[in-house]
Amino acid sequence: MQATIIGRFSPAKPGKQIEAVSGALARLGETEDLKRLILKIKRPGWTTPAEVAFCLGIAESLHAQVNAVAQLKGVLVNAGELVALNPQPLPPKEGAGR
Repeated sequence: MQATIIGRFSPAKPGKQIEAVSGALARLGETEDLKRLILKIKRPGWTTPAEVAFCLGIAESLHAQVNAVAQLKGVLVNAGELVALNPQPLPPKEGAGR
């Protein structure tokens, strides 16, 4: 059973997925577009009550989701560290149990 699982799930796949997550987080960290949006919001005529509600709702939701992603990243990294510290069981010694 274990050989089947290992064959299906290559150890390289988690690394590739983590690299993809890392790239996505790096792109998420680019904030120049948000800084430009803040400047636009401050202009007269942009901030009608409907626009404020729309923008605020999305910003609050994004903030909550980014916090959740940060928490998940911490879980992944911390759990990964724990797995790396667990020694693998040694194979049985030949002649043991005879």
